[in-house]
Amino acid sequence: MRFYAERPIRLAAQVLCDALAIAWVTGSCWLAGLAESAVLELQAPGHRMIEAGGELRSTFADAAGTASGVPLVGDDLAGALGRGGSAGGVLVDAGVRLLEAVELAATGAAVVIVAFSLLPVLAAWFPRRVRYARAAGQAVAMRARGADLLALRALTELPHRRLKRFGTEPAAAWRAGDAEVIAQLARERLASLGLRVS
Repeated sequence: MRFYAERPIRLAAQVLCDALAIAWVTGSCWLAGLAESAVLELQAPGHRMIEAGGELRSTFADAAGTASGVPLVGDDLAGALGRGGSAGGVLVDAGVRLLEAVELAATGAAVVIVAFSLLPVLAAWFPRRVRYARAAGQAVAMRARGADLLALRALTELPHRRLKRFGTEPAAAWRAGDAEVIAQLARERLASLGLRVS
């Protein structure tokens, strides 16, 4: 496989397209990182809930410990305050779940942005580059063996309007072994890929 042309204009166009594709993917990843960071900022209420729940639980636990020393009603009062402390635990759990949900949403947003931005690259740029690399690699291998196979490839792959330049029946000329037409067809095939004749 050959990824780049030999002729300067085609080579420059390929390098530019590749650079644009890389810049697009890089920009998409940067945008995905920004989106993820923006969504993660929504975790602030969750952190405050965890902090408030912890303080509430600690306060009720301290109050229950103090209340247990009250004569006669100390145990009942401590039990009631202990149940109040469980509300702090619920608040902490809710904060943790909020943090997890926001983190999942942030990751999902980043993945969606990257996936959608990669679609044009994977649908348009990548298949064309692979097709070119295969065709150019085959053409370079054929060029080393002679013009006949390149001429045949030109007959099968070049548009009809380009083949009309070689007369009304270029296929018949190829079958007859017309060296001039074969050389022209081979040159045209190489030129269509941005490759040199030799």
